[in-house]
Amino acid sequence: MRWDPYQLFAGAELDAYWKGRLADGSRKLLFVVGRGFDARAALVPQRILGLGKVTSLHGWVLRYRNGQTDTPEAQSKIDANAAAFRSIFGGRLTEIEVRMRGAGNSHVTSRNTRAAVTRRDELAGYSDVIVDISAMPRTVGLTAIAQLVALLDELAQNGGPSVNLHVVVAESVVSDGRLGAGSLSDTVTSLVGFSGQLTAESTVNLPRVWFPVLGEGQSARLERIRAELDPDEICPILPFPSRDPRRGDRLIEEYRQLLFDDFRVEPANILYAAEYNPFEAYRQIYGAINRYRDSLSDLGGCKVFVSPLSSKLLSIGALLACYDHKANSGGRDKVNVGIPYVESVTYGEPGDTVDAGIEVYSLWIRGDWEK
Repeated sequence: MRWDPYQLFAGAELDAYWKGRLADGSRKLLFVVGRGFDARAALVPQRILGLGKVTSLHGWVLRYRNGQTDTPEAQSKIDANAAAFRSIFGGRLTEIEVRMRGAGNSHVTSRNTRAAVTRRDELAGYSDVIVDISAMPRTVGLTAIAQLVALLDELAQNGGPSVNLHVVVAESVVSDGRLGAGSLSDTVTSLVGFSGQLTAESTVNLPRVWFPVLGEGQSARLERIRAELDPDEICPILPFPSRDPRRGDRLIEEYRQLLFDDFRVEPANILYAAEYNPFEAYRQIYGAINRYRDSLSDLGGCKVFVSPLSSKLLSIGALLACYDHKANSGGRDKVNVGIPYVESVTYGEPGDTVDAGIEVYSLWIRGDWEK
């Protein structure tokens, strides 16, 4: 397992980590951030850069367009975040457009995000790349992380510099729930490179196992993804322990009929992962995939699908488990895991202020610590 042991920092440990990392002023930083209306957009870069000096600083601002007209309130917050980024990065700012809809209103978010961050020559010029997914749509953030891991691994393997990759997030279940109160697409799409061979004729008869990572208000997504996958086995993943000790119980109550009556989920199939440790979700999902692969080997294996429907942190853990299997660290019998998701078409109205319960996390995904 690539990310076991792992590097995760929060609270005072985060400040100490970045203060030490920036102590000699030699770092060349690239921030990859999202240009949206979320009040958390500029919070993490401001905090990290306040902890030390850097030799050079640049920002890539992913400007996503979904073809919808923003409300005046949302546009005001987008403008405020854009001004904050100009204050942080000055003239060292590159806006990169990510078009989320293609011909016939098709979803091209993941494919276009991958293309947007594929700038090999530029990436080689930095010591540290920091992806801040705080204000990014889930598909944009997860695709950017997966592609940057792949690009930086490739760069190092081909004799180039070993660039450090960090993922940071200002985590707030409350803020994410508020923004999620919009409308959904009717179409289930997969992260680019993570189809799970759903429609491949050569594997049509393999059992399908689905791991939905549960968060609040996801019934419509669950129903649409389940209808698309038609899984043979469903293993829901609940956030536990969590900051709110009763959150897991409330999720079970919210989805009781859907999971146990409609989906026929076996209670023994429920998995648990710590709400604020993405690497716990990574280990749980990675290990469960291995167990299903081994137990179904006599049938030729299985198809596995993971749907990140919970917090941003748990979504990162789910992505890393899928990426690790795809990268073949699972051995010759690796499973090509799919990441099916239903994108939002519109979003709920943004809050006026940053939620007081926000916690900032920093994950060191690749680089010096792996040597």
